[in-house]
Amino acid sequence: MTGLRTHGMTGTRTHSIWIQMRRRCREPNSANYARYGGRGISVCKRWDESFEAFLQDMGEAPAGMSIEREDNDGNYEPANCSWATLETQNNNRRSNVIVEFNGRSQTLKQWARELGINYRTLHTRYRNGRRGAELLSTTQLPYPDQRKARSSS
Repeated sequence: MTGLRTHGMTGTRTHSIWIQMRRRCREPNSANYARYGGRGISVCKRWDESFEAFLQDMGEAPAGMSIEREDNDGNYEPANCSWATLETQNNNRRSNVIVEFNGRSQTLKQWARELGINYRTLHTRYRNGRRGAELLSTTQLPYPDQRKARSSS
């Protein structure tokens, strides 16, 4: 076994993150391939070919964090990746509804937390076409059909 090089991190959380990152970008049979490799997301050559290079650039994964791409449509590469909490990653999902109000943009979930409004309430309001102050109001609003009935009285 002379000449066999090992980084000594096989089985660590950081090594597993590296393996899964490469798998979801390269292997069509991977459960997450469609959301990554299937839409053109790749791993830069430096990281794809070397766990040691990935470790050198990213360092070990801090507890409670995983790899995040800053640009959700960008590749896994040093300039586009950082360690992030699950909350941060959830706020950067493509499926999030981003609402701009008073010059600030946040997800519905972030607005709900900030304003103390149930997320399902905000989501229902959004689906019903409410926007701006009407969407984010902390006072109870009548249902859309009740508004119409009141305005025609």
